[in-house]
Amino acid sequence: MTLPQHRSRSPHSQLLALLFALLPGASLPLDAAQAASSPTSSTLTLPASARLALSQGSTVSDAVAGAASATSTLKAVQADASTLAAALLAAEQASVLAQANLTQARLTAVQNAVGAHTALYQTQSQIDLQQLQVQVDQKAVQVAQVKLSTKNGTALDLQTAQNTLNSSRQVLAAAQASVAVNSQKLANVIGKPGSYLAGTPPTPPRVRPGVTLGTLPALVKDQQAVAAAALAVKLADNEFTARVTLDQARTTLSSAQSTLATDQKTFQTALLSAQSTADSSQASYGAAISAEANALAGYNQDTVRLQSGTISSVALLQSQLALKKAQYARAQALAALWQALAALGSASGSDATGLATP
Repeated sequence: MTLPQHRSRSPHSQLLALLFALLPGASLPLDAAQAASSPTSSTLTLPASARLALSQGSTVSDAVAGAASATSTLKAVQADASTLAAALLAAEQASVLAQANLTQARLTAVQNAVGAHTALYQTQSQIDLQQLQVQVDQKAVQVAQVKLSTKNGTALDLQTAQNTLNSSRQVLAAAQASVAVNSQKLANVIGKPGSYLAGTPPTPPRVRPGVTLGTLPALVKDQQAVAAAALAVKLADNEFTARVTLDQARTTLSSAQSTLATDQKTFQTALLSAQSTADSSQASYGAAISAEANALAGYNQDTVRLQSGTISSVALLQSQLALKKAQYARAQALAALWQALAALGSASGSDATGLATP
């Protein structure tokens, strides 16, 4: 009901107005609020960021050019009937390696896009949390002022509350400054200048168990070195080639095989670590979702308690802050899971995000 203009607002009306202002849905959504303050910013989804990184970024374009050049060279070598076996093998290997480099470049581009997008998203989420934290701390200062004026608190209590508020404002200012920095990083990754905001990443795919090593360029190169060394041994193993040449070829082959085995162990260890991180991130994300649901249930219960007069508006504000912290923790877990999936793809040589598919 609208109160007459000549009457002052009752404490109950003031409380309702305060609560409405503090409700999660009463303010603009994070992206909309920030877009309103930065009208030139464009909001990107995570899939859009990945697509732009794949189509506009230099990482993939350079690899595409390399693959095209290697394919062209191979066709020319194959068309030449006078090409020797070693030259044909070298051209074939160069083409295969270029394709492996292209695959890895796509995975790297996606990993970079995921990293830049989620970093910006986390900063935006931090601002959302910190804005409420500042409100809570401002209320704490007001409470401390009232207590001091009624001799129910000390000047030290007020100073402590003010220091906490100052610290929260500094954290908020730092996060707001980071938006422009992270936006520029995202622009660099996608190869498209501009000011950007990061939309909430979609629900990630499930982590595949037991991911195996794919066509990593380093391993492909090692395997090719073994194949080239084996061909050299074959070509030198005859009666018209000096024995020392054959011995040298066999030594080279043994060394190449040793290098391949060592690198396979190294990359396998890295893959197991990436798999473990992804599995852990997936579990943490599930736990964060549950924690957020519990915080929301608690907030809803506290809203009812306030209406029944069993808790204060300050207590409800603390409950809302707990919910906002749970939401921020979920945002962090979501970002960490996407990052872990992208890292798993790079470590294995096969896409784990669903974003690198041509």
